[in-house]
Amino acid sequence: MVLSTLDDRPVYELKTTAAVLGSYDEAMERARALKPKLRERVAETEQRRHLPPENVADILESGLYGLMTPKRFGGSQLGPETMIDVTIELASACPSTGWVHMLWTAHMWMLAQFPLSAQEELWSNPNSLASSVVNTVGDVVPVDGGYRWTGRGFFSSGVDHCNWLTAAVPIKRPEVDGPPEMRWLLIPREDFVIVDDWFTVGLKGTGSKTIVLDDIFIPQSRTLVGKEVEEGIAPGHQVHSDPMYGAISWANFTAAMAAPALGVARGFLAAYEDRLRSKSSNIDDGLTVNMARYANAAAMVDAAHALTLQNAERYARVPAREVGRDIRGKCRRDQAFTAQSARKAVNTLYEECGGSGLYDGSDLQRLWRDTNAAAAHNGLTNDWIAVGSTKTLLGVPSDPRFLF
Repeated sequence: MVLSTLDDRPVYELKTTAAVLGSYDEAMERARALKPKLRERVAETEQRRHLPPENVADILESGLYGLMTPKRFGGSQLGPETMIDVTIELASACPSTGWVHMLWTAHMWMLAQFPLSAQEELWSNPNSLASSVVNTVGDVVPVDGGYRWTGRGFFSSGVDHCNWLTAAVPIKRPEVDGPPEMRWLLIPREDFVIVDDWFTVGLKGTGSKTIVLDDIFIPQSRTLVGKEVEEGIAPGHQVHSDPMYGAISWANFTAAMAAPALGVARGFLAAYEDRLRSKSSNIDDGLTVNMARYANAAAMVDAAHALTLQNAERYARVPAREVGRDIRGKCRRDQAFTAQSARKAVNTLYEECGGSGLYDGSDLQRLWRDTNAAAAHNGLTNDWIAVGSTKTLLGVPSDPRFLF
């Protein structure tokens, strides 16, 4: 399915100015206020297979997507700690909305790294939203003034509602020895086609679809060298004074990557707690065992949450040049650990839910599906990331994707 027009989405329709949030507490208050509405639309979200326009408008108007957006362009730049906790709140009510919010919000940090001309073009519309692709096919070819690309990108969450796309692509220059250069490209919505192929068991409403590009041109001014971002010397660092724009991406851009899984797990814990309360008047040995499972699962989620926040607090504003590969590897490891801990906590409890947890109308089965879907992202897969982090610690060469 391709959008019939470019003018019927909240990024174009909204005439109100997004709220600029002044504090963590204000952001959390707004996130909690949205939860009842998001929860009411969960069934519609899954049926649509992308977010309802009302959810998008709520996120835009509330200012919750601007947590990593520079103040210069109307954001609050509150930082990754707020982004993490807002994502958890939203995902506990509507997992798909939490997932898409996380990606849209995180990409505002990456977009702030681009040359100023690209940022000014992007934020000329204050409601601009950008989806992304990091898994792509098709060669990106250097040409005069920029690049040309014919290919595909996969799993572009929230793409139906966006007016821009960011794509991380490898570019091989024949005259340069060594591995391809990783570069981010900024592409307007008019330049690609959306394939309606998001039919999944979990996170059904994220609309994480395939995009197709046919010999499009990307000017040099809309590109960004990945290595410069990782070294804290990207063009945007010279524009924005907040230290988070010169810090490592693993504590900013991907800081909230595991937060949707945590949020869905918190939603599951709340539903399971309600289940325990309904049976607490008749406590038998079986229920006592379930209470123990619940306590351990809740502690596991709390511990993973604390670990995620710890990395953001420690490294999100330290100059990238001062943060070694071992710390970057640790942040990647902990993201995967967080998501897999959320998955394990939920699976441990769902094992006990019995037949009542199998019905389509059961929150338990829906949240179980969504937690497992959120933890299935390749960037959160424990085994290869755990190996990569250990190799990095030991100084052994690892998969080149590990620290990009």
